[in-house]
Amino acid sequence: MKSSAVLRDEIKKKPGALVLGFFEGEREIPASIGKLDAAHQDFFDGLFRAKRFEGKDKQIFFSFLPALKSAQSVFLAGLGKKDQYTLEKFRGVVGRVVKQAAAHHLAALSFDVKSLAPQKASSHDIGRAVSEASLLASFRFDKYKTGAAQKADHDLKNLDLVCDELLEKKEMQAGIKFGRLVGEAVNLARTLSSEPANQMTPEILAARAREAAEDAGLICQVLDRDEIKELKMGGLLGVAQGSSEPPKFIILETPYENPSQKPVVLVGKGITFDSGGISLKPPEGMEKMKYDMSGAASVIATVWLAGKLKLPVKVIGLAPTCENLPSEKPQRPGDIVTISNGKTVEVINTDAEGRLILADGLSYGVNLKPRYLIDIATLTGSCRATFGEYAIGVMGTNRNLLDSLREAGEKSGERTWELPLWDEYKDHVRSDFADLKNVGKGLAGAIIGGKFLEEFTGGVPWAHLDIASTGWFEEHHAYLAKGATGAGVRLLIQFLKDLT
Repeated sequence: MKSSAVLRDEIKKKPGALVLGFFEGEREIPASIGKLDAAHQDFFDGLFRAKRFEGKDKQIFFSFLPALKSAQSVFLAGLGKKDQYTLEKFRGVVGRVVKQAAAHHLAALSFDVKSLAPQKASSHDIGRAVSEASLLASFRFDKYKTGAAQKADHDLKNLDLVCDELLEKKEMQAGIKFGRLVGEAVNLARTLSSEPANQMTPEILAARAREAAEDAGLICQVLDRDEIKELKMGGLLGVAQGSSEPPKFIILETPYENPSQKPVVLVGKGITFDSGGISLKPPEGMEKMKYDMSGAASVIATVWLAGKLKLPVKVIGLAPTCENLPSEKPQRPGDIVTISNGKTVEVINTDAEGRLILADGLSYGVNLKPRYLIDIATLTGSCRATFGEYAIGVMGTNRNLLDSLREAGEKSGERTWELPLWDEYKDHVRSDFADLKNVGKGLAGAIIGGKFLEEFTGGVPWAHLDIASTGWFEEHHAYLAKGATGAGVRLLIQFLKDLT
């Protein structure tokens, strides 16, 4: 799909569909679409009188009007109450319209920016929002469906943002370019997380990371089992021992170098399939555990995007990756492993494996002497039970970092909500036989997971993002379909962009 900003007087022919925005209770047709003839004015007046369209939030009305001077058809988009209309709601409008346009087999759309955009949004942010939301709404993971290629013939091909000033057009076009890269990065993470486990083993994930590195000019290193053993990564090796697939430790770096600037290190959980191990999960829903490597996917996509954008900040992505399976040689409850920083962990539940591999990832990251250390993981069902599908749980040790992530979340549409890491929670992860145990008492699960990880952060500024809440949607959202969401990419790239 090609998105462009165009001046109103540059339009040479009628678009397939014009998209107009209306706040709740508004009835006046925007002057920007030109003078309506009487017949069409009567059509819209009758529509409003019959209350078939009232401008309510999420409401969309479509009609073919081939005789209309300004378009062949129109979408009327409900914007809801004017004082509650935000950039995130604007993204939702774009997503809904793009999905409906595809259902009507429309090849081109024109968005009337003047009637649709939030008043306080910059032209750059408007362009970015449209580009992101349209790409995310158009994403389909259907590569294993026979005949799926033919469906692409009906995809939306062109999307224009109609504006009135040259400066507005230039800023909007820059936003479109930025948003296109962000959308591609999110969809990369979604693709990696959507692949079935037999097509996304640790070896294959490492290969995809190498491909991303080559495309974006990144430095890539993949550690194999022997190298992982040399680093004494007992957490990663212990989880991996139940699988015939060998573990990998993926390292991606942007080429930017500044000796006076410490790197930002991102660590992503990469369990390419999680059966729970000996602490076997119930069969219902286990097929979705292919997405338990969503943290690693988001880290790979974020570092790829940082490279593509040539951000003036050193970004290093770490992705410990393996499978968690039962076998004749699995990790067992009661086993004690030694993490690479020397701390010992008693394994109480083999289904709390993500924190074990992240412990090694964080310990490796500490040795890089980062400015900030951030991990991202589908860590706990507790986080999903707390937030549903609407917020990323965040915990950490540095107030500036946590505040920056919250602000980045508000800007990007991936909101975070902070959970406490009080000292009292450490009692939950104390072991009678080792330094720590990998689960607590069954209470405050998301916090206990974060408190465990804190033990491997070495006192550097650190934040933990639990995306078990937003990493997989069980139903369609405005511009994200059900399935893998690429959670964290937009948040992290906004955070990195704001650092520059």
